[in-house]
Amino acid sequence: MDEEQKLEYELQRILDMVGNSDLSGMTEFSNPSNSQDIMQGSEASIDKSDKMLSLTNKNFQSRDDLIEAARKIAFVQGYALVIRRSKSEIYVVLGCDRGGNYKSRKVPLEERKKKSASRLINCPFEIWGKKKRKLQGFWKLEIKSLLHNHEPSTDMSGHPYCRRFSNEEIMRIKEMCMAGIPPRQILSSLRQSNPHLQAISRNIYNKKAKILEESLAGRTVIQALVDELGEGGFSYNIEYDQEGHLTHLFFAHPISIELSKSYPHVFLMDCTYKTNKYKMPLLDIIGVSSFNTSFYSCFVFMQKEEEKDYVWALEMFNKILGVHNQPLVIISDRELALMNAIRIVFPSACNLLCVWHIEKNILANCKPHFREEVDWVAFLSTWTDLIKSPNESSFDKAWDRFENEYKENAAVLNYIRGTWLPLKEKFVSAWTDEVAHLGNRATSRAEGAHATLKKYLQVSTGGLREVKEKICLAIEHQFQEIKTQLSSEKVRVPHRLRIPFFKEVVTHVSMFALDELYKQHEATKYGNLSSQCTGHFFKTMGIPCGHMIKDMKIQVLPLNAIHNQWRMDARLFNNDQHGSLDDENDQINSLLLDFKEKYEKLPILQKDDTKRQLSQFVGTSFPLILEPKIQPHKGRPLGSKKRNESSSTRREPSKFEIVEKSRKCSVCKGVGHNKSTCPFQVAS
Repeated sequence: MDEEQKLEYELQRILDMVGNSDLSGMTEFSNPSNSQDIMQGSEASIDKSDKMLSLTNKNFQSRDDLIEAARKIAFVQGYALVIRRSKSEIYVVLGCDRGGNYKSRKVPLEERKKKSASRLINCPFEIWGKKKRKLQGFWKLEIKSLLHNHEPSTDMSGHPYCRRFSNEEIMRIKEMCMAGIPPRQILSSLRQSNPHLQAISRNIYNKKAKILEESLAGRTVIQALVDELGEGGFSYNIEYDQEGHLTHLFFAHPISIELSKSYPHVFLMDCTYKTNKYKMPLLDIIGVSSFNTSFYSCFVFMQKEEEKDYVWALEMFNKILGVHNQPLVIISDRELALMNAIRIVFPSACNLLCVWHIEKNILANCKPHFREEVDWVAFLSTWTDLIKSPNESSFDKAWDRFENEYKENAAVLNYIRGTWLPLKEKFVSAWTDEVAHLGNRATSRAEGAHATLKKYLQVSTGGLREVKEKICLAIEHQFQEIKTQLSSEKVRVPHRLRIPFFKEVVTHVSMFALDELYKQHEATKYGNLSSQCTGHFFKTMGIPCGHMIKDMKIQVLPLNAIHNQWRMDARLFNNDQHGSLDDENDQINSLLLDFKEKYEKLPILQKDDTKRQLSQFVGTSFPLILEPKIQPHKGRPLGSKKRNESSSTRREPSKFEIVEKSRKCSVCKGVGHNKSTCPFQVAS
């Protein structure tokens, strides 16, 4: 009796027993040596339905068809089937997902940090699928054991297999992950398409981890990051220490490079924190478009915030701008290391300081020295008048009054004199109004860019590769906004501007600049001009002021009267990922042609030496670079709550915020002390 005849005999015996409801001897069909293991669960039971048995009479076109049919029947009956083993185009073995035994590790259970459990109870259920050559390659189902040693499940969501995703759902998960959609929203979207989906959030996280592992393709995270930067047309550079750990990463998206070269006049620079799991500061350089909107110019992850780190970062930024696109104005806060780096790398640029940060620094350091709120308000008013001085002589007079008024408050006066007075040219209107800062005197634009970026990041525990991917999403969204606005404003003409004066500038100048110009035109028309023209508006904004318009005595404003920053007519963005490399490619092609021409004229030995050097250059492999070391934070300000490690991207409170929210002394209304330690407390 051959094997197929034996199988048919056993199959007929099973059918007879099922038909007679006689289950005695059914354990003989399974391996008798495993009878004790079989009874680890509840009493042994067999599928009494003839649905599974009926599959033995069918021919299946493919292996997948056979597996799908068997799993559907098992699912309805409360069981889940998984592939135990298989061989391509020969056979497949299906078993209950509770089959097999838990394989204990060397570490004892009581010493393990993670509490684990197992669903495996050595269930003996087993069916085979075989490809029959005699049946023209059809697949046939063969039954080895229909026994289960456990009760069927009433809710199949407890079985991992039932929480698997279909191929279509996996593709959707990949697309939504690339779009930066959070796992909980991914799961909600999948459930809308498939209300019977059994998956939970953990399955989404596991799938994301698997997608990430597949994308690495055996590479380290840093290797994959560098490869993607190169293949994506990014301009980038890296630095690493003697141990091979990454210390600096500079990268600029091709879109950002295109925008930076188109709008090179004003940039804002500021570091943001809590963006990556290595706790590396992220220097974010922000540009300003024709529409007075912001765009990301480049990003730099740095090990520290020292002068040499900033110099390295700005030198990379200078290279992507080129010698013909040097910035006129760079705005930052009072970060001395950054200010020194700006002076070294961009000596011709004017470095202005953020007036908002200055005000908040003064609040943090001066407010505690004022007992009454009215005195503090008066101090702020005096300070505001000081920094808004229109010229140097008026500033000198205002400073004399300031010194005389607060000579009794030595701490405040010494702080202002020592910290801010030496930098007055960087924030006082008398000097800043002579610079074309295009209306930017604060880094609030950069703060807004940080907030937008962190909405994309969502957590502060991502790696550099994940952060780079989220940054790309923000950049591409930003670029599309600018590109669409550029196209829209080129074809739209506001009704109020349909007058001869604006004939040459409409559809050629941004709406923001036209609005500012319209205000000046209206002031001229209705005689609302100041008695004397300071020229500050034209110098800072690049737009003719009301006095200039009045003196021009022209019917139509020429286009060249508007600063190039606000012009749209010469700009066209095509979203070419490699467009920023065109100039470099032209240079390389020119060098290759020169090299080929010179090579053909070389003697034989020099040709061999040249080919050897060229082969060495081409065959040079990229050094193995390790992930960055986790960097310590600068520290939290005095008085803030103890910081716990979390995935939040929300920054720690600044000193001025702590001052504003801290409890005040009942005597002097200051912070940092109470009634018993108040310096103004009169001794009894």
